[in-house]
Amino acid sequence: MTLSRNHVLPDGILRLDDWLPYQCSVITNRVSSMLARMYFEEFGIGVAEWRLVANLGSFSPMSAKQLSETTAMDQVSVTRALNLLVEKKLVSRRVDGKDRRKVVLRLTKSGIEAYGRVVPLAQAIERELTSTLTPEELETVHSAMKILVVRANVALDNNRDWRELLA
Repeated sequence: MTLSRNHVLPDGILRLDDWLPYQCSVITNRVSSMLARMYFEEFGIGVAEWRLVANLGSFSPMSAKQLSETTAMDQVSVTRALNLLVEKKLVSRRVDGKDRRKVVLRLTKSGIEAYGRVVPLAQAIERELTSTLTPEELETVHSAMKILVVRANVALDNNRDWRELLA
């Protein structure tokens, strides 16, 4: 059974404030903006660079292709961000000893320190956002978001033609 809410008004206007993707976007933009101010002031990097640092901090080592997949960023944006991170000595880029065609990416010591300085702010932001939720509500939100992320990765894959959704 598919649950659906009507987000379109009788005149065809999409009611954004009641549409889940828009709500997620607003939250994401607010969180990203707060974090961005901190890591730009502290490290001179932007949102794209931080996303790579965050992923490398959690899943290192990784390839550029893996970073592109886990962040849902295009390869060009990943490459640009990586170039800046290497230049700032936050990420190291080494050829894999076993497969010379593969480049392995890791946080440098400075990158690990930067990651460690941003994580407390990220945690404080999450605490602030969820401070009015009961433990049960918070668990429900986390469970639902995990399901939605998996679904988005499958159903909204970059290789899928958007026209399929309208058929």
